[in-house]
Amino acid sequence: MEIKFLQKKPFYIFVIENFLNDNEYQMLDKNFPKDGIDNIAPVVGNKKSFDARDDLFKSLDNDKNLSIEILKKKFDEKFFLNLLKKLKKEIFVSRLVKLASLDNLRNLYSIIRKPKIVNKEIKKNLIQKILYSHYQCNFEFSYMYKNSFIHPHTDQKSKLLSLMLYFPNKNLENLNIGTTFYNSKIKNFYNKRMDLFDKEYISSLKENFEETITFPFKKKNLYCFIKSDSSWHAVKKLEIPENEVRKSININLKI
Repeated sequence: MEIKFLQKKPFYIFVIENFLNDNEYQMLDKNFPKDGIDNIAPVVGNKKSFDARDDLFKSLDNDKNLSIEILKKKFDEKFFLNLLKKLKKEIFVSRLVKLASLDNLRNLYSIIRKPKIVNKEIKKNLIQKILYSHYQCNFEFSYMYKNSFIHPHTDQKSKLLSLMLYFPNKNLENLNIGTTFYNSKIKNFYNKRMDLFDKEYISSLKENFEETITFPFKKKNLYCFIKSDSSWHAVKKLEIPENEVRKSININLKI
């Protein structure tokens, strides 16, 4: 697994090229869930999604949906422990905010302890609390349509890593409709909501944010970034045909 950094300041962005082989990609794409999506209520920006906490995901998992089976094999404990080991310094640096805050000191301590990957919250005894941190992986299937968008944000404080797989058809492949990242002096570790794409905030967006990188909507690569107080990212309003869907699988590691 080779990590290729695309940016290190003000926060870390990287890619693992050809993370999926041809067969894995084709099987994930072929089995990307379709049924039940019409019943999902869209969030602000008209994105539809469901993740491992939702009934639709649990139903697909119980039915041994092949896409979920492949995800579980690719993103197993061995993968995450290896990734965390490679990124140990970068993750620590990314959490060095507001050291005077007791909450953040706990946060820093949690990334120093030995990590364990778990599927859900598990009650720990005293020794486990001292020695181990439980990291949770969550899979999210995302569907975005013409004029859909996601406001710039930095992610909730529990987020550690965000990993993304894109599933373009021929018309969308390699377009600049992946995640867009920004350089900003505004710090927002706790992810206070700021609807920066709304008309009344456009001037603030232009004055305080500079676009740095937009991921190409490319198959097989695993695109990633480390959450920090400045990890501003968004999906800009999609100028795609009515009959197209921007499909992705978002893999989130939380602490």
